Amino acid sequence: MTSSHIALWTVLGVALVISVATDVLSRRILDVVTYPLMVVALGVRLWSEGVGDLETGLVSGVVSGLGLALLLVPAATGGKMGWGDVKLMAGVGAVLGFPTVMAAAAFISLAGALQAVVTLLWHGAVWETLGHMVRRWAVRVRLMDERASSAPGRHIPYGVAIALGTFWAMYWQHDKLG
Repeated sequence: MTSSHIALWTVLGVALVISVATDVLSRRILDVVTYPLMVVALGVRLWSEGVGDLETGLVSGVVSGLGLALLLVPAATGGKMGWGDVKLMAGVGAVLGFPTVMAAAAFISLAGALQAVVTLLWHGAVWETLGHMVRRWAVRVRLMDERASSAPGRHIPYGVAIALGTFWAMYWQHDKLG
């Protein structure tokens, strides 16, 4: 592992810890964290590896950052998730590059699913959520009035899943490197 990778992973770790704290405490992931993360990641990649290709350099950071961020765009445009989560994912992808970003996407998804289940169990909302899912399905097949599709709002700070999945991918990559 090169010194530039260590520097990037350190910057990413700090950004993730700050983002978890702000997401849990204020339901926000700050631009003052995500934008510098993306700029530093892409700058260090360009400086240390050049323009590169899919697996190295600037190209790897740009493609990985955009790809990871695009996974959350539908949720953000639908109001189910904030744009801070999308920008944090872009920063994560820009730091990790390809192919580690693929592991990060899988691990973040798994961490998010586990986080959602734990949150539902913690709040005692499993049956309520299952009932809501059945009502939404019924609306889609026109069995019930469309007003039944509104659900109670719950905040699940996805920054936590992003951080856990990213740290898991970093561990996986480090372990793989030797």
